[in-house]
Amino acid sequence: MLYSVKGYILKKTLLLVAGLGNYTKHQYLKTGEWEFTNMTDLVGKTLGEYKLGDVIGEGGMATVYKAFQESLQRWVAVKVLYYQEDTSLVRFQREAKAIATLRHRNILIIHEYGEQDGSPYIVMEYVKGGTLEDRFDGNPMDWKQAIELTIPIAEALHYAHQQGIIHRDIKPSNVLMPQDDWPVLADFGLVKRSDEEQGLTRTGTFMGTPSYIAPEQARDVKVDHRADMYSLGVMLFEMVSGRLPFDYENPNKILLAHVMDPPPSPRELNPNCPQALEDVILKTLSKSADDRYADMQELVNVLKAVRYAPAPTVADSAQTIVPAKKEVKEEPKESGGFFSSFKKLFGKKKAEKPKSDEDTGSKTSPRPQVDVSPVEFEDEFEGTIQLDLGPPSAQAGPRLILQETNTPIEAPDKDTLTIGRTYRNTVVDIDLEPYDASKYGVSRQHARLLKRGDLWLLEDLNSLNGTFVNNAEVKPGNPVVLKDGDAIRLSHMSFVFLQV
Repeated sequence: MLYSVKGYILKKTLLLVAGLGNYTKHQYLKTGEWEFTNMTDLVGKTLGEYKLGDVIGEGGMATVYKAFQESLQRWVAVKVLYYQEDTSLVRFQREAKAIATLRHRNILIIHEYGEQDGSPYIVMEYVKGGTLEDRFDGNPMDWKQAIELTIPIAEALHYAHQQGIIHRDIKPSNVLMPQDDWPVLADFGLVKRSDEEQGLTRTGTFMGTPSYIAPEQARDVKVDHRADMYSLGVMLFEMVSGRLPFDYENPNKILLAHVMDPPPSPRELNPNCPQALEDVILKTLSKSADDRYADMQELVNVLKAVRYAPAPTVADSAQTIVPAKKEVKEEPKESGGFFSSFKKLFGKKKAEKPKSDEDTGSKTSPRPQVDVSPVEFEDEFEGTIQLDLGPPSAQAGPRLILQETNTPIEAPDKDTLTIGRTYRNTVVDIDLEPYDASKYGVSRQHARLLKRGDLWLLEDLNSLNGTFVNNAEVKPGNPVVLKDGDAIRLSHMSFVFLQV
């Protein structure tokens, strides 16, 4: 079998597609493709005491086979690692050890770990019924059913978190469905122990699935159990609304959206969704982990309050629900998903329709768009995509990410920073003129960043074309508090604000 994988340049960042494992490099084509010949065909062979049958799942690092264990006369699932470079074997062994320590009704059981003829493998419980992803048809699910499926997954994650284990790859294709009302969490391939001081991921990259990834994972900063909560919130959003909150063809744009864009309103996509449930979903999708629920148990309690409270008093019963509804116009899309049902790297993908000026909600001009040049994937894989938000910041000042070019602009270590254009006798702390600010209508002294304790505030300095935070105008003399990932617009220039 011949596999081909491409390397792409994404904003001067190399997109390395994993999944090459036990393959022999054939040649590098002028088109930019590597060709590989599959050297591992294990159907019909025996690993340990397990005779491998049909392939029931494939990813970028491993293949899952249905296998028969003669000694116990039972069917099992055997996951065989074929990508054995860098840290993949360590991750594979970590996955086996992590699941082996967990005993929960909604977490897949692992039976054994072994190695034979250079092939490491994990023997797991075999589950019929497919995955939660298989149940998605592009239409909203009944909101009560969505909650009833989410609660046991959240309970399983709370149990794992208590054991110091963070999943980091929560998505529908990693939820098996033995029965219609019995979800089982699987695939701990990106598992991380919360007490580990150093991970296996290189600085400047993330591991995960773009459509479901938490903002802190996309930015490659330290993550905790609340990253799983965000991903679970994306799943719940998709179940309730019938679509992903951020659904673009370009993975880089998906990552940026998770970092800075507010999600659409679930109720606008599905009027049957109760207001209280929308509030819960949007709270789990908060850009800052501190704005989400403290842990999965709190989320479970709130979901139960929404599910079982009488309709007129749902909001009163769920006292911990914090309204977080944001008004965002829905971007029209065309259907176009093309991955298999067992493993999907980017979830359902749809063609993107460019926004018109009217869709931006701006009275002056549309927000500059991130480069969305097409990225093609010829085979299903798991990979590492580097989001170029600049190196981890060691300085005390914040960063502005120029959205149009994805360029980080560092700020000096000062408590008061003037933003604008240095010109003759006018000197500013953050000079935007090298980025053609004058062409975008930025004033010489346009706005001011103020540090007050641990907070950063933004103030307009009577600029000609205005200062906006998340599309809300900032009035002169009335500074607003900024949060990580806030969208800032100075006249026609758009930025992402990052505090760390």
